[in-house]
Amino acid sequence: MTAEVDLADDDRVRTMWNRRLWSRFVLMYLGMASSSVIYFSGHHPVWQMVLVVVAAVASAILGMRTTFDLTLGKLSRLPFWPSYFTLLVLCLGLPAVAGSEWAFNAAWLSAATGWLGGRWVALRLLGIGTVLGLIAGWQHQDKALVLWLALVGVIVGFFTSQARTQFDMFAELQASRRERARLAVADERDRIARDLHDLVGHSLSVIAVKTELARRLVTADPERAENELADIDTVVRRALAEVRQAVTNYRQPTLAGELASARRAAASAGIDCRVDSPESWSLPLPVDGALAWTVREGVTNVLRHSRAATCRIQLSIGGASASLKIVDDGTGPTDPDHRGNGLVGLTERVQALGGSLSSGAAGPDGGFIVHVQVPA
Repeated sequence: MTAEVDLADDDRVRTMWNRRLWSRFVLMYLGMASSSVIYFSGHHPVWQMVLVVVAAVASAILGMRTTFDLTLGKLSRLPFWPSYFTLLVLCLGLPAVAGSEWAFNAAWLSAATGWLGGRWVALRLLGIGTVLGLIAGWQHQDKALVLWLALVGVIVGFFTSQARTQFDMFAELQASRRERARLAVADERDRIARDLHDLVGHSLSVIAVKTELARRLVTADPERAENELADIDTVVRRALAEVRQAVTNYRQPTLAGELASARRAAASAGIDCRVDSPESWSLPLPVDGALAWTVREGVTNVLRHSRAATCRIQLSIGGASASLKIVDDGTGPTDPDHRGNGLVGLTERVQALGGSLSSGAAGPDGGFIVHVQVPA
């Protein structure tokens, strides 16, 4: 896969991670809201309720500061360890002072401890669970509730510790992919430099030698000087053709790049584009280029003409052939027998490789499908 697809995958993984992260916070805030409702029903003094709610909100803020490496504006400037120990006091002090209904608020402390990790994380989580259980037992709570509160102090931190491991792996993967992208760009620059040196350097050296020789022969041997100038003209034309060919090869689209571009273009047009493809592949350059042009032409038609809501691109590589399907749920073809210039040119390109292209209605309810199959 190319760096373009890797970076697109990074975006998808980052989006998934953010959704999981905020879903955890929503659950914690719901737990805090439930604790508040139970506590307010106890008819406590107003000043006491205000202090308890302020402490609960402060523990939530400090919990977000010490968990998941969040960027919270000025709150991110708070020192970590003072924030963590303040969170420790608040989360264990609230259930001890205000009642066991606030024990669930200790989930912030458990999450921060699991996120902190370290060699003794299991013992720290067991300590938090034990303290919560002792507080509930001291308040003469039911044994089942005591056990449940103790488990809360352990389980939340355990799952957060697992999330920290995933986060670290994701960060390493991102760094690795960025390095791969950087190396790919550097390799491409080196390849272009080598090609230009091989193509232009040799030709310019020949031109310089022949020009110097023709200059010396202009007066001494005009006929031979004219032959040298004719050779210079031939070398220049050949070098120009080679440079044009090299530029054409540089502009050849790649299948992986076109798949990534197709997903972005469809998303910008409000079309749900799904790509089903192998994690990696290796195809001959002509085959990869033909399939890349197929993706470009097919997705362009989807964006311009289909008025589709969804689009699916399916790449299959197996045996001695490669297959690419582009299917949308749009209005379908108005004239099934008519093909535009793009599909006609694409058909010629595919047939030149010994492949085939078919296109038409995707089904009785409309839509359009382009199916290309080429020898791999």
